[in-house]
Formats: sequence, structure tokens, C-alpha cells
Amino acid sequence: MAACAALEPLHPGPEVALVETGHRLAVSECSACHMVGTGGGAPATGAPSFATIAERYRNYRLDWELETISQVGHYRMPPKMLTSPEIDALTAYIRTLDTAKPSRVQTPSVR
Repeated sequence: MAACAALEPLHPGPEVALVETGHRLAVSECSACHMVGTGGGAPATGAPSFATIAERYRNYRLDWELETISQVGHYRMPPKMLTSPEIDALTAYIRTLDTAKPSRVQTPSVR
């Protein structure tokens, strides 16, 4: 029974496809300045890695930030036109790079 749970689905779900699209987009459009994977060093541009961005925007609307970058840029980064589906895909991919463990919900003690 446990072996069945480890099997991969025959057809990846929409989330998997979205993440894969985001990864391809990150490599083709962002990797000249950002380190877009989880290993290795970042390019010498001073731009944060996508893993750092994932941590930085863990509790914030990363999609809004990417939309702003698309329209007006970000610090030294010029505007980079992105469609809504591209923003969704990049957001999905970047979210996979956040390696932090979920925080524990603390329940108040009852006296």
C-alpha cells in the first residue's frame, strides 16, 4: 500500500505544469542577473537569488511585486514586461524555492 502512495501521477497537475513553466521563464528571462535555482552561486550582479526572494516574500503577495516590476522596474532592475500568466508561473516557481519549515501555530494556554 505504501508503495502506491510513492508513485508519480501519470499526468502532472496544473500546478506542476505552472511551476515548470515558471522555471523555464526564470531561466530564459531572469538568470542573467538572478540565480534562479537552489544551488550554486549567484551571478555577480548583486541581484538576490530566487531562493532569497522566496524567503523575503514568504508572507507577502509576490505576484503584486512581480506585477510592479513588470510595469516600473525595481531599484536597478528595468521594467520587464510580464503577462498575467507569466507572473502566475514565476510566482508558483519561486514559491517552490522557499525551504523554511512552516511556523507552528501557538495556541493560548488555558488556565
